[in-house]
Order: sequence, then C-alpha cells, then structure tokens
Amino acid sequence: MAGKLNEKVLLTGRQVFWQDTLQRLFAKEGWDFYVLTKDFPAPEEVFRIHNVPVVLYVLDSQAEPKSWAPELNEILAMCREHGVRRFYLLESLEMPEARLELSEKIASAWRGGEMTVSFLRLPEVYGPGAAPEDGLAADWLEASQRGESRTGFMETEEKREFLYADDGAYAIFRTIARDFAGESLDIVTGQPVSAKELARTIGEVTGKPLSLSVSEASFGGRLPDSSLVRAEIGWSPRYSLKDGLAMAYEALQDEGESWQRSARRDRRINQLRGWKEKLVPYAENLAGALLMVIVAYFQGGTTVNPAVYFDLNFAYIGAMGILYGKGQSLIAMVFSSVILLGVLLRAGANAVALMYMPEHLLHFVAYLFVAVVTGYFADARAFERQSNEWHAEQARERYDFLRSLYDECVVVKDRLYRQIVNSDDSIGRLYRIIRSLDSVATENLFTQAAGVTTQVMGVEDIAVYVLSKDGYYLRQKVRKGRLAFQQPRSLRVEEHDYLKNLIAEKNVYVNRELVKDTPDLAAPILYQGEAIGVVELFGLDFNKWSLYHQNLFSITMRLISASMGRAYQYEAEAQDKRYYSGTRILREEAFREILQELMERRRLQGEMPLGILKVSREGRSCEELDSICGKVTRNEDFLGEHQGGIYILLPDADEKVCNMVMERLAREGVTAVREEKML
Repeated sequence: MAGKLNEKVLLTGRQVFWQDTLQRLFAKEGWDFYVLTKDFPAPEEVFRIHNVPVVLYVLDSQAEPKSWAPELNEILAMCREHGVRRFYLLESLEMPEARLELSEKIASAWRGGEMTVSFLRLPEVYGPGAAPEDGLAADWLEASQRGESRTGFMETEEKREFLYADDGAYAIFRTIARDFAGESLDIVTGQPVSAKELARTIGEVTGKPLSLSVSEASFGGRLPDSSLVRAEIGWSPRYSLKDGLAMAYEALQDEGESWQRSARRDRRINQLRGWKEKLVPYAENLAGALLMVIVAYFQGGTTVNPAVYFDLNFAYIGAMGILYGKGQSLIAMVFSSVILLGVLLRAGANAVALMYMPEHLLHFVAYLFVAVVTGYFADARAFERQSNEWHAEQARERYDFLRSLYDECVVVKDRLYRQIVNSDDSIGRLYRIIRSLDSVATENLFTQAAGVTTQVMGVEDIAVYVLSKDGYYLRQKVRKGRLAFQQPRSLRVEEHDYLKNLIAEKNVYVNRELVKDTPDLAAPILYQGEAIGVVELFGLDFNKWSLYHQNLFSITMRLISASMGRAYQYEAEAQDKRYYSGTRILREEAFREILQELMERRRLQGEMPLGILKVSREGRSCEELDSICGKVTRNEDFLGEHQGGIYILLPDADEKVCNMVMERLAREGVTAVREEKML
C-alpha cells in the first residue's frame, strides 16, 4: 500500500535570513517545502506543477506599497485559481500602521470560496545569519562587537518585542500544522524590552558596553497579548532574549573569525606566490652563474670546453633568455662577461689591453648578441601566448554570452511547452486525463468518469447516475462537490422532462432557461446505442456555457461510453470467472476488486456511506442464497464471497439502510450482521 503523501507548503515574497531555518524545520517534519523565486520556473508553473495547498507570503515591511502590492495581488490570484487552501500573510509588527492596514485590506479582498486568508504578525526577528539591515538587534550586536556607537532612543520606558529565529520558525510551523484558519494571529513572546534593556543585554553578551547617543525617535512598538498565540497553537518561546542574542553573537564571532582566517591564508598564499614568481628567475640565474664558475675552474681556468671548443657561457645565456626572456638573458650576459673577464685576467691579460684586442671584444659582443636574440624570441613567444590568452578570453566571453542566450531560449521554450502541454485543451493534458479510463471494471469506470469529467471541464460539482434496467429510475452512483451532495439519490425519469428528452434523443442537455433543481449540463452514457447512465454538472462558471465546452463535454461522454462498452463486453465474457454459475454471487477476487473500487470512490467523493453485511449460509446453496438476497437488495448492491463467507456490499447505504436490509433478510430466515472491520 502506498505511503501517505507529504504535505506541501510554498514560501514566497521577500527573502529573509531565517528562510533556511524554516525550510529545515518543515523538511524535518516530513513536509515538501518550496521557495518561489523570481527566476525560472515562472510562478504560474510552480502552482500548476506542485499543486501546493498552503502558501506563505513574507511582506517586505521596509518597501513602499507600490513595490509589493502588485505582486501580492498576483500571488493571491494564482492561489485562488489553483485551489490553494490556506494563505498566510507574514507581516511585521514594526510596519507603519497605514501599510499594515493596506496589506491586510488587499489580502482580505481575496477571502471566500475554499481559500482562507490569515495574517501572521511577527515582531523583529533576530538570530544567526542576520545582517544589520535585518533589524535593530543585529545592528546593535555587530556595533557592540566592533566597538562602534549607535543612535539610541529617547529615555522613556517604551518597549518592543524581539523574536529569536528558531522560535519564529517553529511558531509558523505550528500555525500551519494545526491548520489555523483564523483572521489574524500575533506571534509574540510576551517579554518586551526597552532600549536601555536591549543595550544592556547586548553589552552583557558581548562583554563590550554599547554606546548610545540619544535621539528623538520612538522605540516602542505594538505589544499584543501573548496569551492568544498560546491558546490558538499551543506555542511559547523557547529562548529568552539574552540566550538568543548569545547564540547570534557566537555565530557572528565564528563567521568573523572564519573570514579573518581565510583572508590571512589567502594573503599569505598570494604573497608566497608573488615572491616565488619574482625571486625564482634571479635564483636560477645566480645558480647558473655559479655553475659556470665551477665549470671554468674544472676546465683549467677557461669557459671554453676543450673537447668541443665551445664556450658554455653561450648555453647559459641562451637558457636564461629562452626560459625568462630578455631581462634575465641580459643579466646572464653580465655574469658571463664578468666570468670571462676574470678568466682572462687570471691568465695574465691586462685589463686596459683587453679593450684593444678585437677577438676579446667580439667575444663580449657575441654574449650580448645571444642574450638579445634569445630574449627577443622568448619575449615574442610570451607576447604571443598573452595574445592567444586574450583572444581565448574574448572567445570565452562570446561563448558565455551565446550560451546565456541559448539557455534563456531553452527556458522560454520549456515554459511555452509546459503552458501548451498543461493548457486546458491541450492534447497531452487530455490524453493524460482520459488514460485513466483504460479499465474494464465497471464500478471503477463510474468513479473515473466523475474524475475525468471534473478535470476536463474544470468543474467541482458532478453527479453520475446509472439507469435502472426497466428505464424508469436513475440511481446515483458517484457525486462530488457541495451542489452534487444536495441532489436526490434517485430520480424518476418521467418526472423530469430534461431526462426524458436526454435519454430519448441521446444529446447533451443545456439548462439555458436556468430551471431550478436542474443540472447546468447533462449528457447520457451510452452502451450499444442505449443510455445506461447520465452525467450531470452543477454550478458552472459563466465562461463554461460556451459551445466549445458543450462540445468538449460531448466528446468526453463519448470516450466514457466507449470505455464503458469495453467494460460491459468484458464483464459479459468473463461472467463465469467473476460469478458463481447461475448466481449474482461474486467470486472472492472479483468481490475484493469491487470493494477496492468503492473505497476509491469514497476517497474521491470525500463522503460515501458503505455498508457491509455478513450473511449466514446455514446450509443453503449459492442459488438459494442468491434468490433470497436478490429480493431484498438493489440492483447496484453486490453479493460476493470473502474469506470463506458470503457478504452483501451496499454502496451509499447508511446504518438505517443496513438495518432495514437485515430486517428483510430476517423475515426470509437469513441472519446477517454488519461487518465494520473490512472498511
């Protein structure tokens, strides 16, 4: 058996810092929690897809009404359209009186029908994650931590309420979980404080007294009676103001310390990386110079290798130029020149005479040439790499721009696709609805006929009747909606002109004259060209009286009739498998199926009395028992075997009807008792 579906709640409006706390609480209690944002998917799609029964709207108390009034109206309209059961408007007790009255006036205009609108008024909420702009408590707490001063309030005993985030989230959950449907509820702690008390408490928590400069502003706020919220939802605050501020301050300290540690680590890493990038080339250049000195020492005081007759300083200069460019190659050229000069002087050359010896001057010039050439090519390649990186970055930006355009197009495409697929007359939606008619069980089909018709036609009140075999009476099989429950359980055909014409002509009936106690639309269910039942619609909206909806209703009835025909044919062919031969007594499996279908019908209707009587056989055969029971039961009642016994299943029968059937059976000598445990 499938588990119970999770309850659903949707949060929309202003984003608040305690939103995650609220979401975690609902998730912990097994609720599906959705947050409506301004980006995709569109609000209309969220309501259409998730079918949310409860909506929370957080009003932006700091914004002007022109910024939130249109959105509030739009959300309320969608709630009404998509069958939202409860709408809660979360307001701040610190809002100006005029704005509070305006918001409640807008929301109250949408009251009515099945949707209730309630106002939840909260004081200033504080806690971990709150920013200075989220309220006075968070602002003063951060000011105290930093040793800053704040503007205080006139020295009066005015007081206001403060609510810890966890307490506020739990109060909201309790309100929704208890299905509160009152007009308004003030979620207050009953522990207001003055400005002096708040500043003193913050100083005690932080260990740093808060400096306040007096201003003429008013500190006090509305102070509703806290006993009402306790009586309505059984809630009281768990944390005192000092405890809540202590936890908020601890989170603020942890956040600050974490940020400082991260900043110090990043600075240290960046400094090390910068030093490495600057110092490594010089270190390698110096190491290369020392290597050349060592090589000259082991080669007998010369930089020229005697085996290949090649000056290794050229390799050293070229390596620096290729690796790091012209700057390092010139430094390497200077080191090489110094080494060469030292080698020549050690060999007995005169420093002044060297300036006049062409072979030595050409050697120094060759060093310079190698340094410039290798450095030039290295710098050219570095410039080329930078150019390529720049072009790659430009290409990446263009790609990201095109990708964003593509994603936006996909979003629009998906949105339009869902609008088309989920529109009232889309083939996809009709197919998904009509697919539930793929059944060969007649009782299930009557139930599905009601469900299918309500979805296709967008109505709430429907009654499905089955025609008696003699064609004189209509017996109600399924009903849904308040108006349908007011209709009689049986209808005599000859007493209603619309029924006589509908059954004779087999067309859709439209109550154009608005005749009292007559359905707005009605149509027959046909089998082999004859009416076997009637579907009636009540309480149609004005826009559902169009010719389009009449044709849609007619097509739906044809589909239902086709499915009913297949079910009747199957039942006729499976007669021996479903019933004991020559009787109306269902075999156990078929009886169990009928019981499940009627239970499903009761879930659809919301209310349908169902009677089950256990019949004592007392040695009677199935034929004898069928004959006796057939005299005292209706055509729509069922007789079947279950767990070795014989039971009578009485749809839409209350205790009075069950007692009447038992009395009739007793007069025939058959004992029957009610069976409650099977329901």
